Amino acid sequence: MITLALNYDVLPDRLVTIKLPEGVPAGRHDLVIVLDEKESGKNPVKSHAEELMQFAGTVTAFKGIDGVAYQREIRSEWN
Repeated sequence: MITLALNYDVLPDRLVTIKLPEGVPAGRHDLVIVLDEKESGKNPVKSHAEELMQFAGTVTAFKGIDGVAYQREIRSEWN
C-alpha cells in the first residue's frame, strides 16, 4: 500500500487531477480520498434548512395529514 499525503487547493470547478508516482503499476486500484473539513475552515455543503422552515405549516391542504404516516403508506406499496 502506498500512502500519499497531498495538500491541494480545490478550485471552483472542483476538478482534481493527480499524477501518481512512477512506482505505481498501471491497472485497477482502490483510491481513497479523505477531505478534512476542519482544515478548510468551511463547510462545503450550505444548508438552507432555516430558510425553508419559514414555510413549515403554510400549506393549508396538508394541515390534516400526518407526513410520516403518509410516507409509510407510500413506501408500503414498494414491497
